[in-house]
Amino acid sequence: MRVVWMKIWLMLAGFLPAVVMADDTVIAVIVSAQPNFSVSLAASDLAPVYWRKKLYDNHGNPLHPANLSSEHPLRLHFSQQVLHSSPRSQVGYWNELYFHGVQPPFTVESQEAMIRYVAYTGNAIGYIDACKLDERVRAVLWITATKVVSDPPSLHCSTSAT
Repeated sequence: MRVVWMKIWLMLAGFLPAVVMADDTVIAVIVSAQPNFSVSLAASDLAPVYWRKKLYDNHGNPLHPANLSSEHPLRLHFSQQVLHSSPRSQVGYWNELYFHGVQPPFTVESQEAMIRYVAYTGNAIGYIDACKLDERVRAVLWITATKVVSDPPSLHCSTSAT
C-alpha cells in the first residue's frame, strides 16, 4: 500500500506520468519473425543500440531501433530500465547527436504500429507489452520490473490484453 501512495504522490508532483504501469508488466524486446529481417541481440547490446552507439549488427547490417512516443508508459519503463534516464532528459543528448548526423530511434505511436514496423523492416528492434506478442514478431529479450533477461519470465496476461 505504501508503494501505491508513493506512486500517487510522485504522479501528482509531476515526476511520474498519469498512467503508471502495473508492477508485473513485462516488456518484450522484439525483432521480425521473418528470417531474412531478423536480428540477434544480446542484453548488453540493447542500451548501445538505443543510444545509437552501436549502429550495425555483427554482419555489418544497419540496425533500426524504434521507440514508442515519449509519454507512453512502456517507453518510460523501457527508458528507465535500459537507458537509466527518462525520455525528457534525453532531449539534449539527441539534439547534440543530430548535429553530428546521428538520428534518434524511429518513433511510433502505438504498440500495433511498433509490431508492424519491426515485422516488416529489416534489422528493426522494438518493444511492446509481452502480452501483445503475435506471429509477426518474436521476443529476443524481456524487461521485467527490475532487470533485462534473455529467458521468458512468467507472464500474467488477461484475455483482453492479447
